[in-house]
Amino acid sequence: MTVNERPKRAPAPERSGPMLTSPPDRVLLEFMPRKRILYVLVSLAVAALFLWLLLREIEPGLIKRTFFDLHLPALAAFVVIHLLAVWLRSWRYKILLHPLPCSWSGILLTTLVRNSFDDLLPARIGSLSYIYILNQRLGFSFESAASSFVVALVLDFLTLGPFVLLAILAVGARALPFSGSVLAGFALALFLLSALVLWKMAALTELIKKGFASFFRRFHLSGKTGARTVLEKLDLVRDNLDRVRSPSLMALLLVQSFFIRLAKYASVYFLLCGFLRSHGIRPGDVGFWKTILGLTGAEFTSILPVKGLGGFGTWEAAWTVTFRLLGFPADLAVVSGLGVHITTNLLEYGLGLGAILILLLPYVKHKRHEGRKRSNG
Repeated sequence: MTVNERPKRAPAPERSGPMLTSPPDRVLLEFMPRKRILYVLVSLAVAALFLWLLLREIEPGLIKRTFFDLHLPALAAFVVIHLLAVWLRSWRYKILLHPLPCSWSGILLTTLVRNSFDDLLPARIGSLSYIYILNQRLGFSFESAASSFVVALVLDFLTLGPFVLLAILAVGARALPFSGSVLAGFALALFLLSALVLWKMAALTELIKKGFASFFRRFHLSGKTGARTVLEKLDLVRDNLDRVRSPSLMALLLVQSFFIRLAKYASVYFLLCGFLRSHGIRPGDVGFWKTILGLTGAEFTSILPVKGLGGFGTWEAAWTVTFRLLGFPADLAVVSGLGVHITTNLLEYGLGLGAILILLLPYVKHKRHEGRKRSNG
């Protein structure tokens, strides 16, 4: 070999099964799209502004006392019900991926990572990490991952409307300080729209495919490999969505989705009661149905184009406004919102980080094995 020649690199090992091939310091970045520095700075500024405005409404030390006096049995109930919701969501994904083989460990880890990234980016696009892990890490086809993701997403929206309608009826439309009829109309419209999308998902996918095909023809891209791949993948997604129209399968998915949302609301209700117990607020005074309305108002901030980083600031502001309208004192509305959001995020981020570390184990083992082979060679 001459001085100017470079040594040839050994060919990269073939990927098999769920083997991770990216270095650990890049895995987190691969799970989500890269965010521009400007967006991060704006999100931090929004979070800081709203948190500053909220903290002005409470006395110093109230947050610390509220966390220290958190009722532990209520916290335990929150964690148990939250984990039950994770299992139910994983079971639903497992059914949607059938007949492809899917281990419980793989789908549970995927669900935990998906939950941890859900609120990090606007419009919940962080939940797309579910498709990435299944496709790039666990070896599932894109169409299988994408179709199961879309069906689960529509089912989540479908179950939101009935719970909001029940909450309005339970609290009483006249007892609400805002227009209960407008909110009920919105919930009903969301339910009907979600039901229509669920019914016509395959047809909508075909319509999207035709739109892409027309776009490719107009700009003379039809012969490109990428364009053909997009159309082929949309065909496969449509075929996967057709399978979900089975009445028995749809009935099971609807029941699962109902209990997933019920578990979500119940876990937050127990956590909220645990925070407010030290302030003399009984569970009956909190109200399960009021909790649903408050949480719904807070979670709708996820559709904002710009929000606080990780949802902080904007989420608490919406929670505070909703609970103030429902009759809660300003300080309790603020401190309960901070408590619930911080606790739920700590649990989801902790579980998600643990899941990522477990997913990294095959990569670490693979690198060690390669190191031993080089040293022995």
